[in-house]
Amino acid sequence: MLPLIVQAATSIILASSLARAQVVEVGQTCNLARNRLTSTTHQFLSDCVPRAYCDPATSTCKPRGCRRDEFPFKFPPDTDDTPLPPLCPDGQFCPDEGDQCLPIVPVGQNCQINRDDECQPDPSAPTDVDSPWNYKGAICLRFTCFWQNVTLGQPCVVDNTVYTGYRGDGSEFASIISRDNCQTPLLYCDAQDNTCKQALDLNADCTSDKQCISRNCGTDNKCKLPAGTVIKIPLWQYIVTGVGILAFIAIILISLFLAHKRQRAKTQREIREYFHEQTTYRSSIIALHTAARDRTSIYSRSESRFSQYDEHGQMIYRDDDSQRQLLDGKRQSRLRQSVAMDEEEDSDEESAQAKRLLGGAGPSGMQSRDSFAQSRLSLADDTPRGSFDYGHAGSSGAGGYAAVPLRSSMDQQPGKGGNFKDPWGQ
Repeated sequence: MLPLIVQAATSIILASSLARAQVVEVGQTCNLARNRLTSTTHQFLSDCVPRAYCDPATSTCKPRGCRRDEFPFKFPPDTDDTPLPPLCPDGQFCPDEGDQCLPIVPVGQNCQINRDDECQPDPSAPTDVDSPWNYKGAICLRFTCFWQNVTLGQPCVVDNTVYTGYRGDGSEFASIISRDNCQTPLLYCDAQDNTCKQALDLNADCTSDKQCISRNCGTDNKCKLPAGTVIKIPLWQYIVTGVGILAFIAIILISLFLAHKRQRAKTQREIREYFHEQTTYRSSIIALHTAARDRTSIYSRSESRFSQYDEHGQMIYRDDDSQRQLLDGKRQSRLRQSVAMDEEEDSDEESAQAKRLLGGAGPSGMQSRDSFAQSRLSLADDTPRGSFDYGHAGSSGAGGYAAVPLRSSMDQQPGKGGNFKDPWGQ
């Protein structure tokens, strides 16, 4: 716990000192002896603000006379009031102080740390030794300019620079950057004997980044691909991925189709069951209505079974079959045949009954048996279902009896026995 507190306090003090060191505005007094490099990042600092430098002749902060970056750090926007300093032309460089552009430095002369662009380029750099690890074949090692063109087995110069990094928990770690003047990246300078050796291929054992051609030694001490390398995916992986995606889409579509099919079948089954249930209910209701109608018709038929009266006012029994035969037009011929057969078999009984009832000839004479049978047939064929009365037809010129509706005779001529009309007028 205590080391973390100490580290935090050190960082705060360092940051505050750096802030105080860069607070002198343009035109104010500065101390040239305070020009230095930070111990952690090796960045150049002075008493002046970032857009100014400390003039050694006057010890005052003046606006910078050049810049090395297209967009310099902590500079205001490029306006008429605060213009950006110019970039240096070819053959010149802008030093860390930024006071003015200076001519490039030949090999063997002094240079600022990691400022390879201050050194004179190697004439053969465009074809042989130019790489991202130098500037046109020139490199600044140990504050001296070199060309990075030393071949295999030749003596070389190594420059190890320690940078301080910070982890997420605030703890520090050291990062060592080793540079040399061997032909990079094919060769590296071995610090044991200071000679150029062949760089290692991928997956080879390594102890530092400079030993690998990729300049990337992994945490497992194996040479890895350079950071930021574009990974090339083989064609078969594209094909497998595409087929997998299409198969996944097809499976989803088929699953949705089957689910919809099952849902549709379920819905159709429910609709079919619903209509079947409604049809069943309707049939049941029709059956109930039919049963109720039949029951009502039974009572109505039972009331009409005694719907005819004889000459003395007595009801004549008529069965249901006879009533249905009267209503059914298809059975009329059969009824005529039945009546005719009854006449032939009971002719004697009818004659005796007629004599007993009439006691001789009526006022206008009795009808013959044929005319009486014809009247019965006419009654069966033409008279609607209802109550009838065999009234006396004495008023007619021909004489005899005729079938008269009982209801009309009872309504028009009320007599004895309630609404009953005496057929003989008595």
